[in-house]
Amino acid sequence: MAAKVTAEDRKEHAVGDHGDFPIKNEAQARSALRMRGHAGTKALRRKIIRRAAHFLPAAAKAAWEKDRASGAI
Repeated sequence: MAAKVTAEDRKEHAVGDHGDFPIKNEAQARSALRMRGHAGTKALRRKIIRRAAHFLPAAAKAAWEKDRASGAI
């Protein structure tokens, strides 16, 4: 299930430049990790994983290793 995201969340907690991938809690971190494939650049993908690691360290580590092995970051 997707996390609830408000306009304030997008303004204050966005990882991307245009309000993309807001992460302020565990649910939003989980959603951002699932959607990281839609990030436009490798740098943004790394940034999403790093920010999500504050809330979900094990999931972020697994995502980092998977992306590193596939060459996505």
